[in-house]
Amino acid sequence: MIVRVIKFFAKGLLAFLMLLLLYFVAALIGSAIPVNTDRQAGGDITIYLRTNGAHTDFIFPVENNVMDWEQMIDSTYILSKKGNYDYISFGWGDLEFYRNTPEWSDLTFPTAMQAVFLPTPSAMHVEFESPPRFDQPTVPIRVTEEEYRTLVDYVKWSFQKDFSGNVRPVPDLHYNQNDAFFYAKRSLNSFYTCNTWVNNGLKEAGLPACLWTPFDEGIFYKYH
Repeated sequence: MIVRVIKFFAKGLLAFLMLLLLYFVAALIGSAIPVNTDRQAGGDITIYLRTNGAHTDFIFPVENNVMDWEQMIDSTYILSKKGNYDYISFGWGDLEFYRNTPEWSDLTFPTAMQAVFLPTPSAMHVEFESPPRFDQPTVPIRVTEEEYRTLVDYVKWSFQKDFSGNVRPVPDLHYNQNDAFFYAKRSLNSFYTCNTWVNNGLKEAGLPACLWTPFDEGIFYKYH
């Protein structure tokens, strides 16, 4: 009986390791295959991509002739209540992960497993900045007005809205004086991560991106 149990768990572990290997192979292949390679570089609008080594954010101008983000997310949502910022960053991810992991040193195994394997709510992390924070790897991208408009629509669509069409803030969740969290659409999983969300936005806008990636390395490789 004990031998059968051991064999059962050994087979289960082997199957799990094989699936994990296939996942990473697929991620490497998907990250290595570029899309929108015929795009002509350049444009009048500068946006940024920033990573903390695992999670990627978009950084956009707060206001230009395409979008005034303060009409959608104003200073009343942030603790400082200050306005007149130059840039605004957007990161999508698992809500409970955001709650429990303000720093990567706070990450626990149960939090990671819940985010990846359970259909939990997602959130948008929004931070006002002047100028953009460059304390983490950041790359500038020159985009056209049309490309930026597509990115704006993509990010706006990702927010959950109330019946009046307003964004829905997550109560009492902040990392600093100039940020806020909002309920978002979809749910994070191993095939649709925070980096997949950014990569899909780049793809929709016709910008260089990966065929598919759950990680940040493939995205940033396209801009080096």
